[in-house]
Amino acid sequence: MVKLVRHLVRVVQATRREKAKREIRSPQWPRVEKEHLAKHPTCAACGGSKRPQVHHEKPFHTDPSLELDPNNLITLCMGKFECHIRIGHGDSFEYYNPHVVTHAARVMAHPDQREAVEAEAKLRRVRNEPGGS
Repeated sequence: MVKLVRHLVRVVQATRREKAKREIRSPQWPRVEKEHLAKHPTCAACGGSKRPQVHHEKPFHTDPSLELDPNNLITLCMGKFECHIRIGHGDSFEYYNPHVVTHAARVMAHPDQREAVEAEAKLRRVRNEPGGS
């Protein structure tokens, strides 16, 4: 029961976070997001299709020129495994994981390594601050 409540809280946090960011994004973002999800509809870490979100490998606030760059995007989900927050953000939206692409690929290839990859993502995360790297 506690896991379910925590999951629901995280899903709500992710949804609110995405809505709040819409105000600071490029007006072209909805089109880029839609195109990305059309090409990459499933999570790069688990293959799931529940609650897919487009995640920036390098946060766009640290390099605004990368906001719409398709090479800076990866699909991660907020489904059962919460790949967006656990792998993309190292278990907290206050951070980002600069190794998200390699971590996602590792989990996809070796699902049995998920716990170790999540722990590594948490150790290697970087504070998600404007102007940060």
